[in-house]
Amino acid sequence: MRRFYVIIATLCLIIAIAFGYVPFLQQYTLSISLQIKKYYNDKKEGITLFINDYMNQAAQIKDMRAKIEQLETDSIKYKALQAEFDNLYYALESERHYLDPDVHLVKVLSYKTLGTYTKIWMDYTHVSDEPKIFGLVKDGYAIGIAKMVDNHMLGILNGDEDCSYSVYIGENRVPGTLRTMENGEIVIDYIPAWQSIKSGDSVVTSGLDGIFFEDVQVGTIGSIKPENGYLHAELKPHRFSNRLSYVWLIDTKIPQTTNLNTNILKPEDND
Repeated sequence: MRRFYVIIATLCLIIAIAFGYVPFLQQYTLSISLQIKKYYNDKKEGITLFINDYMNQAAQIKDMRAKIEQLETDSIKYKALQAEFDNLYYALESERHYLDPDVHLVKVLSYKTLGTYTKIWMDYTHVSDEPKIFGLVKDGYAIGIAKMVDNHMLGILNGDEDCSYSVYIGENRVPGTLRTMENGEIVIDYIPAWQSIKSGDSVVTSGLDGIFFEDVQVGTIGSIKPENGYLHAELKPHRFSNRLSYVWLIDTKIPQTTNLNTNILKPEDND
């Protein structure tokens, strides 16, 4: 009988303990559940924020790249415009005294061919049925001639075999003709043998060929020697700026009847 009471008492104790700890177990279970849910929500929110940040950064990076490309494009355009302005300002300021209705400031577009620096294309339109040769001036010096080739203005500079024009030498205005030898040497040829010239004499345009007006500086005389009944003199041309962005085109409006070089009067000549 005593054992029976012990068993009953034990069962009651177990039931009491069980019923007494049920709220604690429920609270514990609920706490764990809330922590799991909070952890899940935190992770979910973190992943969402990470994705949003990534998308925003990607969009910002794309936008920044587009802005950088635009800035680089604008920078290149600005540099081109700045160079154009500098070249035009340089030409106008250094040679303002050539501003005249028959003298035109023209833009140099390019060399005629790469590696050949004595022929240049220029931006100038000339309407005429007759072949005409123009003079070219740079930094105050005669640097060559120009003619129309296939409706485009071609500049032919000193040092090219197709460049030739009339000049005066020294104080006595001794006549001669500038031309270039096959070896590239620039000379003054066809100087009357009875005239007196010397090394160091100044060479200027004569204006008698209708290409230049008179007295544009060309260079100075170097060595002199007789040749075929004439005097043949080396020319030391004045140095001009290699900045061939703009040059002055001389149109004398004088009829050109003197043929200094038959090659340069042929519009169809594309060499």
